Amino acid sequence: MNNKILCLVCSGIIYSASYSYAQKNLSDEVTRQITQIAASINDTPETAAKEFNELLKGKNKKNVPLLVAIGNAYLNHKCPDEAQVYADRAMKIDSKSAPVYVLAGDIALTQKNVGMACGYYEQAILFDANCYDAYYKYAHAYIGVSPQLSIDMLTKLKASHPELPEVNRELGNAYYQSGNYGKAKSAYDEFMQQGTPDTQDYEHYAMLLYLNKDYAQSLNAVEKGLDADKDNHLLKRLRMYDLYEMEAYKEGLEAADAFFNRPEESNYVYLDFLYRGRLSLADQRNEEALQWFEKALKADTGNTHPEIAKEVSAAHEKLQNYPEAIRLYQLYLDGLKEKAEISDTFLLGRLYYMAAGSSTVSEPEKEPYLKKADEIFAEVAQRVPDNYLGYFWRARTNAMADPESTEGLAKPYYEAALNLLEKKADASKALIIECESYLGYYHFLQKDYEQSKVYWNKILTLDPENETAKQALQGLQGN
Repeated sequence: MNNKILCLVCSGIIYSASYSYAQKNLSDEVTRQITQIAASINDTPETAAKEFNELLKGKNKKNVPLLVAIGNAYLNHKCPDEAQVYADRAMKIDSKSAPVYVLAGDIALTQKNVGMACGYYEQAILFDANCYDAYYKYAHAYIGVSPQLSIDMLTKLKASHPELPEVNRELGNAYYQSGNYGKAKSAYDEFMQQGTPDTQDYEHYAMLLYLNKDYAQSLNAVEKGLDADKDNHLLKRLRMYDLYEMEAYKEGLEAADAFFNRPEESNYVYLDFLYRGRLSLADQRNEEALQWFEKALKADTGNTHPEIAKEVSAAHEKLQNYPEAIRLYQLYLDGLKEKAEISDTFLLGRLYYMAAGSSTVSEPEKEPYLKKADEIFAEVAQRVPDNYLGYFWRARTNAMADPESTEGLAKPYYEAALNLLEKKADASKALIIECESYLGYYHFLQKDYEQSKVYWNKILTLDPENETAKQALQGLQGN
């Protein structure tokens, strides 16, 4: 499974480190006053502004940590313009203060100016190499835009401060965003061993292990996370996924029941329903499985994940529900649009062929299925004329339409397929023998005995013990 599945892993934990970093030189009393005044910013902004100005009188007029703390208070209450006023004042007083540049970067980020924000974070690091929150904020700013820049910054922090286990967590998130799940897992491995993981970390780690197909390890991380938060929705989801992938279907069904035991359906995604259907199908609860698959299809509004329809089509094929299998496979092709390959088209033709040969299909229904299969295989042969598949399956389709071989409908296609198969060094003997058997029998019916013998003898060259060929040649003696 790739990152199209769903966005289950957050981009990382956004720290409020700059606020505490800015306040490290402030007394507890001043910090308390800032928090108290900040509570009135949105309701009575004039009062808040007046009280902040009172704090900044006298010896505090040029108190940079205080100015930054007030700026952060405004920013935390979604007042970036007011925050900018205090950032500008602080920068005029001390143009080399790391917390000032972190605040300026945070303000730029609220204005969606990632480049400017990261420029400020870089300056903060320049003035204080130990301003860890500047590294983290830079990494978070770029993680959805250019994950490699995030990785570069965090790698730099890790090199200079290997004692910080949280860097590995952030690296794991950045590698995840870049699609490098292997490195993301390795980074998280280090953090989980050295750091103090919380529930969210177990969520991220379990997901990374799942994406790396380390299902047993993922389940182990899930269980540890559930020990701390037994109702965690994401971890319960992953438990169901992991157990299915480990083929622990009974336990998986129990996990699925626990996962779906909640009234709000808004937190369910198509993959949840798909896994629930897979578990039911694995436990031979066929009708139940189809109901869950239908929910998965409905949850995928706009057919943005056509692979769902393909999987559900395969389930219907397994149950010999061919009309539904065909409908859903066509839905899959419609979803692929221009991305559909000739192999996808071929498989639709094969479904029509299988439907025509099914005991569940009546004779009147059989003919249109065969006609459609023949049309599709003809398209395959036309688009890839050097490949035997189109001709071979046209031959099989026409052989089914002419079961006594009296009309020889399959003859030109078996001949074309045989011609291509004989040129393939690794061609299947069984396919070649099928072609030659039909042609040998057809020529026998036409009383072209010499040509019939040619094909039966070819079969014995490939398979000296072939009983059908031996009997045919024995019957042709004297002709």
